Amino acid sequence: MSLLKLKSKTEPLYTNKNIINYDDDLNKEIKETLTKNKVNSSLIIGEGATIKGEIIEENEITVNGSVDGDIQCKNLIVGKTGSIKGKIKSDTLYVEGSIEGEIIVKELLKLMSSSYVSGKMTYGSLQINEGGKLIGELEFKDKNIIQEEFKDWKTIW
Repeated sequence: MSLLKLKSKTEPLYTNKNIINYDDDLNKEIKETLTKNKVNSSLIIGEGATIKGEIIEENEITVNGSVDGDIQCKNLIVGKTGSIKGKIKSDTLYVEGSIEGEIIVKELLKLMSSSYVSGKMTYGSLQINEGGKLIGELEFKDKNIIQEEFKDWKTIW
């Protein structure tokens, strides 16, 4: 005779109601994530990295390394250790590092105190903090007017 009465453990019965199709949920989640990432995508070029060539991004680029080539994006941020030599087209440009080349900014070109910018620049509005250096040819363009590209401009370095 046993003093302990053990309960028998039974496995739950699975029916079609309890089966979850993870493939559908996973595909939906992946599609949502890719869509969200495309809307909020950005490119970061880290300190010590060197890139040669053309970069095109739909949204934001942050440069803390070195770029020798053309950049086209919506927003461009050049950090203190960042340097760019080439043609830039963007809506906004914030500079703490150095840029040499042709710059076309539809809206705001903002130079921080540690910045050095040299070349031919077209901008919608301009802000220069004390200590920021700007050397070259400047041209104001209303953002509603389509800008022609500079044909004969090259850096002299």
